[in-house]
Parts: sequence; structure tokens; C-alpha cells
Amino acid sequence: MDAIASRAGVGKNTIYRRWSSKEELIVDALRDLAPEPTPTAQSDLRALLLDYLHGQEREFADPRIGKLLPGLLGELQTNPEFALVWVDRVVRPRRRAIVDVLSKALERGELRKDVDPDVIADLLLGPPFLRLLFPLGLPPVPKRYSEELLETIWRGIAP
Repeated sequence: MDAIASRAGVGKNTIYRRWSSKEELIVDALRDLAPEPTPTAQSDLRALLLDYLHGQEREFADPRIGKLLPGLLGELQTNPEFALVWVDRVVRPRRRAIVDVLSKALERGELRKDVDPDVIADLLLGPPFLRLLFPLGLPPVPKRYSEELLETIWRGIAP
């Protein structure tokens, strides 16, 4: 925190007024580096989900993310305070946004009645993370990966 305050040309107290810990400051900096695509109020659910997947592709293709990811994953495993801040400020809000969109679509009858928005969110969030960030030993990601993924998911959730 001393080094950050010095580089910013402010006192450490100024930094602590905004962030109560170094974990909060680092999580906010990482979140701002590559903001997650947020579902919009499009009327076409399928187009909205595809836009969301394309946004994840752009985020995961950012070389800065690739460089930071190993350290981030290590810190999440070894620093419980950092992991809690990460979940509260990044994971939960991002996931909640897509679950809310899916829940509303379910209420409007745009999805099969028996689907679970939380499970659909897992399907939309997990595979791109695995395939785009950890491609080791897997076949190359097709150019139309998001479209193919959504088509596969859509077959199981469409009314």
C-alpha cells in the first residue's frame, strides 16, 4: 500500500479511504482491467446470450488476462481474504446478472419450464473459461465456438 500511495502521489490514508485492504484494491484493479460483459435489455434472449458469450471471448482473449491468470489463481487458493473479496466483487455480481436475465426469461415463457437458471448460467460461464483460458491438450477452439456452444445449450432450454 505504501508503494501504491507513493506512486499515486497521495498519502496511504487516502488509499485506505477507498479500499480497506490491499485485497480490495487489487480485486478492483483486476475487475476494471477486463470488465465482464453485462447482459443488456435486448428483447431477443438468444441474441443477448450470444452477445454475452462473445464478450467472454473478448475478455479471455486479452493477453493481459493470460499473463495475470496464473498469479490470480494461485492467490485465490492461498489467500482466503482475497478469495472472499474476489467472489463478492467479481464472481457473484457477474453470475447474478446472467441468472437474473435467465430467471426473467423463464417467467416470460422464453425457456422450458423445467430448466434451472443457475444450471444454465454454469453452462454459459464454465465452458468458455475452460476452453479459452486453459486450452492445453484440447482441440483448437473453433471460430464459431460461442455460436456452437449456445446452439447446443439452446436445444436443451428452448420452450
